[in-house]
Amino acid sequence: MSSYKVELDVFEGPLDLLLHLIKELEIDIYDIPMKLLTEQYMEYINQMKVLELNVASDYLVMASELVKIKSHMLLPEPQYVDEEYEDPRGPLMTQLIEYQNYKQYAEELNKMKEEQSKYFIKAPHDFSDDRDEREDLTFNLNDLLDAYNKVKSRVSLSEDAYVVVSPDEYSKEDAVAFIDKSFSGRKILKMTELLTFNEPKTKVVQVFITILEYISQNLYRINTITSDDFELERLV
Repeated sequence: MSSYKVELDVFEGPLDLLLHLIKELEIDIYDIPMKLLTEQYMEYINQMKVLELNVASDYLVMASELVKIKSHMLLPEPQYVDEEYEDPRGPLMTQLIEYQNYKQYAEELNKMKEEQSKYFIKAPHDFSDDRDEREDLTFNLNDLLDAYNKVKSRVSLSEDAYVVVSPDEYSKEDAVAFIDKSFSGRKILKMTELLTFNEPKTKVVQVFITILEYISQNLYRINTITSDDFELERLV
C-alpha cells in the first residue's frame, strides 16, 4: 500500500493530526483500526524528522501511546469476555470525540463572532435628564429658511464631513485578561459566576472561544453541576 502523505505544520497538536487522518482515511472513530492509524501517524513523524523539523514532545508521547494500544490489540482475544473487559482503544476514542466536539463548538462560535462583527450597535440613550415639560415653538417655513441661511453663511467646510462608525470589538487578549482576573485566587468557578450573559454578545462569544481553546490544551476542565449549570476548573 502506498504511503499516505500529509501536509506539515498545519496541526494544532497530536489529536488534531489524528482527527485529520481519521477523516482522510474514512475511519470509523468508534472502531479505529490501530495498525493503519499508527502507521500513518508514524509516517507523519518520520517526515518531520527527514525535514529536520523539531518534533514536539506531545507528538512523541502520542506515538508511544498508539504503539502501546496497537500491541494490546495484537494479543489473542480472550475466549470469554467478562463485563470488566475494557477496549484498549477506549480512552483514545473518548479523547478524540471530546476534542472533535470542542473544535465544532469553536467553529460555530467563530461563525457567530464573524456574523456579529457585521452589525454596528448604538449605545442606549439616557432619557433621565430629558425635560417632560417643553415650551411650544411657533414658527413658519420662512422663519426656518431664514435661520438655515444665517447658519450656512457663517459655516464653511474645507472638506467633506464624514462620520466613522466602528464596531465594539472584544479581542482575545481582552478575554484572556477577563478570565485570569475572574479566576484570581480561585481554581473552580461556576459559569453563572463567570458570565451573567447580560454582557455584549462579542464579549460572550470571545470568552467562550477562549475557554474552548483552554480546554483543548488541557488547561481547564468543565464539570457538570446540574442539567442547566456547570463549572469551569483550572488545572494549572
